[in-house]
Amino acid sequence: MDTLTTILSVPAVLAIVELAKKFGVIGKWALLLAVAVAVALNVASYLWSASGLYAAIVAGLLLGLAAAGLYDAAKTAAPPKLSGTMIEGISAKIEPKA
Repeated sequence: MDTLTTILSVPAVLAIVELAKKFGVIGKWALLLAVAVAVALNVASYLWSASGLYAAIVAGLLLGLAAAGLYDAAKTAAPPKLSGTMIEGISAKIEPKA
């Protein structure tokens, strides 16, 4: 595995484990999954690096995970939408009582 692929594989393993956590993988199972994914990526690199198949799979995986991470970051950073009841509650606090 070349240096660039090795460096990029660490965030890929992290993203795959975080995705698995959203599906219910917790605790020690997440650690075991991280090791299994890392080993699987290295074995795939060893078996398919000459054919170019591994590079295509890793590139697609990294692009998909990066897009999903970017979407989550944008969704988290977006301001919340105000509902009508929330606005009415705020205006009721501002108006003086008679």
